[in-house]
Amino acid sequence: MQETLLAASDGDAGSIVIFVIIVVVMGGLAWLGWWLRKKKIAAYRAWAAQYGFHYEPRDDSVTALSSEDPFNTGRARQGLDVFRGRYKNMHIVFFQYNYTTGSGKESRTHPNQVVAIGLPTARPLLDISQENAFSKRFQKDIDFENQRFNDTFRVKSPNRRFAFDVIHARTMEWMLADQRAMSYPWRFEGPWLMTFRPGALKLEEVFFYADFLIDVYAQVPRHVWSNR
Repeated sequence: MQETLLAASDGDAGSIVIFVIIVVVMGGLAWLGWWLRKKKIAAYRAWAAQYGFHYEPRDDSVTALSSEDPFNTGRARQGLDVFRGRYKNMHIVFFQYNYTTGSGKESRTHPNQVVAIGLPTARPLLDISQENAFSKRFQKDIDFENQRFNDTFRVKSPNRRFAFDVIHARTMEWMLADQRAMSYPWRFEGPWLMTFRPGALKLEEVFFYADFLIDVYAQVPRHVWSNR
């Protein structure tokens, strides 16, 4: 009997020790995450000050930048590490957009890097991505006179006139010759021209994407921005 009580006591003590270890480890991980985040924010503030950008560690208003994927996906949408400023005489914003899918053990946060430049005038949605077997078969898009272009790109817009004004013959040839246009999705919507990719924000590459967007913008005829 006494041996049974001792065994039970040892078992309870072992459970308590395991519980304490788990609490300590979780607390340590939480502290480490907080410390790393604080360190990153300090580094981002210094970077923004050096290059003349306004920085906010969190600004969820940017989650309304677009109505299309990945912005209309999941829940708990967040705008993290939001930078705003001027680049090559263009208004620019770049940030990390997070959304969550699933719940419980299946919960998963999806980070996305977003880079956008401001447009002279708000315009309709025009979404350009790369064509694939699924989109060719199941997703309807706008077709142009260049069949190679149609086979390469998927173009979606509720306003066909705007789509044809932006994507004219010269732009199609440029898109087919530019590796960036062949690789990245990009979108006009409201006052923004944007591009995005899965993954965390990387400051060392945002201006590369910004240069691409500026080159896209340079292809657009000036009359597109007039209020007609």
